[in-house]
Amino acid sequence: MPIWTSLLKGHLLTRIKAHPASSARAPLTPRKMAFLFLALLFLWSSAPPLSAQERVIRYGMTELPPLFHQGEDGSFQGFFPDLLRLLAEGEPWKVEFIEGHGDDLLVQLERGEIDLLSMASTVALERRFDYGKVQHYATWYTFYTQGQAEVLSFQDLEGKRIAMQGGFYAFHELRRILGRLGIFSRIVSTRTKDEAFDLLREGKVDVCVAEQMTTARLVRDYRFRRSPFIFAPSRIFFATTKGRNADLLNGLDEKLTQLQAGPFPPLERLRRRWFYDEEFTFFPRWALCALAGTLFLLALACCCLVLLSRKDRIISQRKAELEERLKAERFLSGVAQQLLSGEEAEAIAEIFAGLRGITKARRLLLLRRPSRGSQRRTPEVLSEELAPGLSSWKELLEERLSLTGFSPGWLGALRRKKTIPTTLAESGLDRLLPSDAGGATPLVLYPLFEEGRLWGALALEPEHEGLAEATDLLLKTFCEIFSAHLRQQKEASRLLRLATTDPLTGLANRRYFFDSLDLQIDRFRTGKAKSAPSIILADIDHFKRVNDAFGHDKGDEALRQFAQTLSGALRRCDLAARLGGEEFAVLLPEATTDQAYQVALRLRDRTAERVYRLSADAEQTEIRMTASFGIATLGDEEGLSRLYQRADRALYEAKSSGRNEVAQADLP
Repeated sequence: MPIWTSLLKGHLLTRIKAHPASSARAPLTPRKMAFLFLALLFLWSSAPPLSAQERVIRYGMTELPPLFHQGEDGSFQGFFPDLLRLLAEGEPWKVEFIEGHGDDLLVQLERGEIDLLSMASTVALERRFDYGKVQHYATWYTFYTQGQAEVLSFQDLEGKRIAMQGGFYAFHELRRILGRLGIFSRIVSTRTKDEAFDLLREGKVDVCVAEQMTTARLVRDYRFRRSPFIFAPSRIFFATTKGRNADLLNGLDEKLTQLQAGPFPPLERLRRRWFYDEEFTFFPRWALCALAGTLFLLALACCCLVLLSRKDRIISQRKAELEERLKAERFLSGVAQQLLSGEEAEAIAEIFAGLRGITKARRLLLLRRPSRGSQRRTPEVLSEELAPGLSSWKELLEERLSLTGFSPGWLGALRRKKTIPTTLAESGLDRLLPSDAGGATPLVLYPLFEEGRLWGALALEPEHEGLAEATDLLLKTFCEIFSAHLRQQKEASRLLRLATTDPLTGLANRRYFFDSLDLQIDRFRTGKAKSAPSIILADIDHFKRVNDAFGHDKGDEALRQFAQTLSGALRRCDLAARLGGEEFAVLLPEATTDQAYQVALRLRDRTAERVYRLSADAEQTEIRMTASFGIATLGDEEGLSRLYQRADRALYEAKSSGRNEVAQADLP
């Protein structure tokens, strides 16, 4: 309002207040009336429009934190209130927030009782309202359950009680979908989404339907199961009464476009403020810049360290040359300690890598001759160590190399513990290897023995054609140590087999079974195993009749074939053992009671289905046998003895029930 208009209004009011009585009694002359009329007309024309001064935009929304809710002080808070306040900055209108049920708000918007609305569907209601063209929110709905229940399709909602906040398009959309699919469900409408989740938490409904973005924290706090199945995805635009407020929608679209522009859009900051959650994390731009700067400084520091360490590297190389001879002696000493002390075979690769480095060999191969009775005709390449830049020969040599195929008499020379120097062309291997392997490439074979029998050979491609005397002595000494290791390993394997194997059936014996069971129990107690072990005790039904009718020789043959039946039906990690007589046991690591029960059923069926052919003294007899099985799974605070007793009682129950049965022990 201009300053002179205000002064004129103030002057008139002052005159009236100063002489109220005189003005009431004084007659109104035509001149005074004309002057008063002109003054009023002038004041009315100079005053700003009423709509520009006092226009109020009424915005309606249903309570839905963090989109829209009322704080403790009574003010409206959330993403939508902050967005409307941001849009109203610098505009000739202000926003009045109205909370209500979604369906009621739609009716009020259609009548013009409110001016603006969000969360109204643009599909079913587009003919009733006018919509903006720039979206300010997007939403979708999904299903939440608790416990092991899960919703993967609409068919999973058959007969379920469903809780959902009413007043939204998704509420009516869900009813429409279920009705069209012929699915009967009871849908409970609540005032807020918190009430819907309370019904689910208290078990009064089976499923809760809610918008996913606004329920992330609530779902995490209650540990509800979120379905991957969604419905009613919607893009949210501002809606207004049909035929009204077109200028308002255009202005909102322009400001929304501005709020979403630029490298750091204000609308994006507003979304992060209300929807940021650790389940929907983002990486800020300033953090990316800080990370890039840190990486640059680290790269610069690494370059400095490389330059400073060049001098140290040169000194280290010279020192390594002086210690080369001492290193060879220490290497042989370490090999002897590792191999002769019973170290595992994993150390072999490390040993051969060190051997190649000491001898300066370009290539080192460990060849093992096929064992007697094996179907394999070519040796096995157990290890191959290469100098940098060389191609591997392992696969080619495994396919075609033979210790008898190099040259006549070479196998005999190796058996006589002689070293064979040759070349690729003389051996004929140049035709089997890549073209870059020259025929003049030197190759030396050193024999390896196991208790006087040729076990294999150490094939060496030296750096130069001739081997130095010290290197040749080193390799021969190494082969002697390795042969002693092979002899020790074979003897240890034989003794271990005798100590842990049942001589009749070839299965594990009683002692080894209980040692293994005790180890599995310890693994479970220390948390190294995912679940407790289970055991199955088996007893052949009426086996005494087999011995009495056919003799103990055929009875032993029946036990061996029964042991084969057990072994053939188990996993590689399972252990079958003979406890004595016709009693057997199976250890199932990390197997539940149900899994053990299925294994026992499979063993029972295979035992009953097999025809046992017993041969002795040129006479063959065919019989059938059945067996009874008892199952027990390790319980809490239970030891080996208690577990075995429960399995033994279950076996007794199976035999008492008529035999050829599977009984399961009760949990302790």
